[in-house]
Amino acid sequence: MARETMVVKTILNDDVVLERDRTSMCGKCPANMLCTGEAQKINLVVGRNNLDLAEGDVVLVETPTISATRTAFLVYTIPTILFILTVMLTVKKLGELTAFFLGISFVAAYFFLLRFYDKRFRKKFRPRIVGIVKRARSEDPSDGASLPI
Repeated sequence: MARETMVVKTILNDDVVLERDRTSMCGKCPANMLCTGEAQKINLVVGRNNLDLAEGDVVLVETPTISATRTAFLVYTIPTILFILTVMLTVKKLGELTAFFLGISFVAAYFFLLRFYDKRFRKKFRPRIVGIVKRARSEDPSDGASLPI
């Protein structure tokens, strides 16, 4: 699991908006301005996990590792193979145009089923706040004030 520190930007009801600067990897990429524009910040909405958080707190966020190969296979490879097989098996019997639309329909049905799979297992792969690294400074007006004697 990957861990990184982020700053609490905004507190919603049960969620928290976290923010961090882009890594140096993004700074070296020639296309970084296309991805981010002028804003070099990443915002992430995560569950609050019953922690007493305040804006400005630095928190440790844990992101589960997900196999990029598995994700790419589910999202790109299977639909491509499904489309090609559907067209190849139906083009002689139903004609090109019908086979094409049938292939598109099968791919759409696959993504529809994949959507339900994603909703069912999404909580396993969501980032979560592990703990508070550093508390934000309090905004108490008496902090640092000296009283005349």
